[in-house]
Amino acid sequence: MVKMFGAVMTGFACGYFGFRMSITMKKRVKSLGDISASFEMLESEIAFNVNKLKNAFVRVDRNGLFTLAAQTMEEKGIKNAWTEAVAQMSSQLCFTEADSDILLMLGKSIGKTDTEDQIKNIRYIKNLIKEQEKQAQEEYGRFGRIYRSGGVLTGLMLIILLI
Repeated sequence: MVKMFGAVMTGFACGYFGFRMSITMKKRVKSLGDISASFEMLESEIAFNVNKLKNAFVRVDRNGLFTLAAQTMEEKGIKNAWTEAVAQMSSQLCFTEADSDILLMLGKSIGKTDTEDQIKNIRYIKNLIKEQEKQAQEEYGRFGRIYRSGGVLTGLMLIILLI
């Protein structure tokens, strides 16, 4: 009885792990898409509106990253607030280290140059994020189903071996 329970729990754990990996990959694709859309809106906010950067960040936010940075922007400065927000949200948004590094580039230049340079920098970062999104979509298309199926099949194989 205990052996059967252990085998079933092992099977569920393997299946869960496979589904969890697939969900993480899908969430990364969605998060990168949201960030890309936020950058497009931020570009427009900076180009056409004469709002404070803090207000622009709150207005363009789609997943919490920009709002988190805006909350501490005045006390910590733009660069530090952005760096901390990216560090806090990276795991929640399922970003890789490369994704985070690209986002950290924004903190180095935003608010320090004139409007045209900020827009150029945002476009550059937006293009890099879109490339990451395309890569993440391809990875999810290739490996998402494999992780789901592989987790379940590995679990079934272990159940058979343990019984």
